[in-house]
Amino acid sequence: MSNDVKDQDATDEESAAVESPEATEESHETSEVSASTEEVSEPKEVHSESEADEVPAAAEVVPDKSVASNDEGVKPAGPVAGVAAFFDHPEHLLFAAIQARDAKFERFDAMSPFPIHGMDEAMGLGRSWIPWVTFTAGLTGLATAASMQFGIMAFDWPMVFGGRPYIAWPSFVPIMFELTVLFAGITTPLVMLIAAGCFRKPLIIDKQITNNRFALWIAADDKKFDRDQVVDFMKSLNPTEIRTVNKDGK
Repeated sequence: MSNDVKDQDATDEESAAVESPEATEESHETSEVSASTEEVSEPKEVHSESEADEVPAAAEVVPDKSVASNDEGVKPAGPVAGVAAFFDHPEHLLFAAIQARDAKFERFDAMSPFPIHGMDEAMGLGRSWIPWVTFTAGLTGLATAASMQFGIMAFDWPMVFGGRPYIAWPSFVPIMFELTVLFAGITTPLVMLIAAGCFRKPLIIDKQITNNRFALWIAADDKKFDRDQVVDFMKSLNPTEIRTVNKDGK
């Protein structure tokens, strides 16, 4: 009996010895699998970080929707009168006028509810020619008064008043002054209104320009006008709105 028990114990030890390498191999394989899993998981984490680093910064920036435009790929119907860019502050309009002047645009205008100091220089405007109209009209009035008085009193119908000579020029001065002022005062505003186009049907770009809006207008009859290029130029000025206006005002 004792021998049989010893033999049975030896057999159990041998079987345990035989099974232990397999268990060892299984545990080793398990450790390798876990290690490989960790190795696989780590590159995934690194790859995700690299992907996050490769995301362009522009993708994280919310696009600016403050610029409203009717030019997003839509060609306006009908003949184009020009392109207008709207701003919220007079200083922005002043800067836009300087940029339009430097870009060599000639047929452009800056519109605001009130005069802006320095706008003439910003637009590259010279001295107005209206004073020459006033000067010419005043000279015409002076010449008219002088010719009428001297011609009538000295040559056409000479008369003696109070014993004075026929050409008593000091008495002609008030009439010459009055006609000088009259001709200049009437001609100047009339020519100014005609030059400003007040007797033509106006092109209404926006009714709020006279209230609280500021606009830079580039007309289609400018020799450098190209609608797409003008729209791109307007966008570079960061306006609040860009609008292409047809000749019918739409």
